[in-house]
Amino acid sequence: MSKIVNISSYSESAENMYYDYMTSFWNEYDLYWELSNGGFFLWTAYIDADNSVMPRDSKVLAAAANLIIIEYNKERILQEGHTAFKDPMSLLTSFYEIDTKEINKIYATLNASTMKISFDTSVLAWNEDADEQRREEEDDEFDDFKLTPEFLKAAEEIMNNQCNIHVRIEFDESLTMSSGQLSQEVNDILLEISGNSSFNLYHIYLNETDISFSIDCVIGLMLGLEERMEERYQLVPEFVVIRDLKENAFTPDKHYIHFMDLYGDMNVPELIDKHELNSYIEKFSKLTPQERRKQNPNAREDDDFSAIQLYILSREEGMEKAKSIINTNRHNIEAQILIAGWEGDLEKRIDMLTAASDMNNLDYDYKQIDKDKLWWGAHHTRPLMRAKYLLAKTYELGGYIDDAIDGYKEIIVMNPTDNQGARLELVRILYEIDDKKELASLVNKFPDEVDEYFAFGNVYTSFMKHGKSSKTEKKIIFSLKINYYLACAIAKIDADLFTDLLNAPEDEDEVLFEKFEEVYGDIMPLFRNVELNKYYSKMIKELYHRISLQ
Repeated sequence: MSKIVNISSYSESAENMYYDYMTSFWNEYDLYWELSNGGFFLWTAYIDADNSVMPRDSKVLAAAANLIIIEYNKERILQEGHTAFKDPMSLLTSFYEIDTKEINKIYATLNASTMKISFDTSVLAWNEDADEQRREEEDDEFDDFKLTPEFLKAAEEIMNNQCNIHVRIEFDESLTMSSGQLSQEVNDILLEISGNSSFNLYHIYLNETDISFSIDCVIGLMLGLEERMEERYQLVPEFVVIRDLKENAFTPDKHYIHFMDLYGDMNVPELIDKHELNSYIEKFSKLTPQERRKQNPNAREDDDFSAIQLYILSREEGMEKAKSIINTNRHNIEAQILIAGWEGDLEKRIDMLTAASDMNNLDYDYKQIDKDKLWWGAHHTRPLMRAKYLLAKTYELGGYIDDAIDGYKEIIVMNPTDNQGARLELVRILYEIDDKKELASLVNKFPDEVDEYFAFGNVYTSFMKHGKSSKTEKKIIFSLKINYYLACAIAKIDADLFTDLLNAPEDEDEVLFEKFEEVYGDIMPLFRNVELNKYYSKMIKELYHRISLQ
């Protein structure tokens, strides 16, 4: 029977901490699939030899295990060009920031444990299958790639595209210059490589460990900055494209515009029952615009519903009219969002959205709305929710991950059905920062969500809570239905087996495969747990046989 782990304490367990420490090292050198597997076997050997591990000991045990793996595979590792592994002990003490004596002490105990249980050291060997598969994938990508005139033309257009971009450059104590000197160097490099292209560099923000700034320029200029900074100072600028300079960063989608146009003609004097509200909206939507406006002849011209139309205007005209609206209604949220969407400095954009999403500025009583959790369904509430969503997203783009997480969480609390999809943004971040506890909490709130991040996350959380059980089996079956390509990758079987069985339409199958490639790297780390991986693989193979016999 599988060990059942309480998910609330799983992330703090010695075993999980060991796995994280052990695998992070191999991830750092892009050798996870080739060499991390031995670390799982060494943990089992250590425990089977009657050793116990406290959470505080997990790091040094991981370092000792990796030292054994390196020694066993050193020739192969160096053959692949990883010269840093010539001195394994220095590499490990530097990576884990622990003393050589600590590693040697546990190393000796771990070696003794392997001899005590007659450990088969062959399981530590470089995974040639994983290595070969990766080489084949790289060769396939290279074979499929053709440097056509069309490709070169498209690439040139992208490089010359004028965009608003946010940049962050992180550094540590090894940097000899101050952040002020670094910011000046960035400016000088931009001038040096800009050539005929112009750029507008906004204020550079200086912090203890990074500098950040927004800039209007062609994308090619950023790639040039990235190359020079890495070459001269071993610093790698991270940048994200916010918008094309001709577009507003916060232009709403068509569905939102349609709703605002419809709802703007309504006359809803006070909050009504949710079902009654939905019935009223359905009935009202069948009327022509002229008929709708006759029912509410006093609809304000300067409200949020009118401001939404300004996004189709040019920057100058839209800004002018938005400011005019704010002069008569200073709490008009959509007008504030529009102005923020044209702001080039991300930090100022955050300040504008913070003000726009401040509930203290609402011109209606929201106590009942908050009580009934109707923040996306009640009168005049969607602009506020849109502002909150855009603020969370802007925090994320700026690298303020904790603020982004808090923002997305607040949206889900205010509107538990989450029509805006904040859960989809939040779950992706939780995968990226490897916060398993928060991930478990989120996916449990949306057990039927068909998104891959949720479906496969639910497999993980169910296994950690219920172990090998009918509940976990149902989650595995559900995950297979959501994306059999990803399920087969985890189970290490050929996806073509299910392609033939499920007989999905070609266009749908292509979408599934593209999504698999997109999420694979984020989701696979959840299945590094040896028992979960074995159980999942077993269940997928059994499901194949079940379906094939039908």
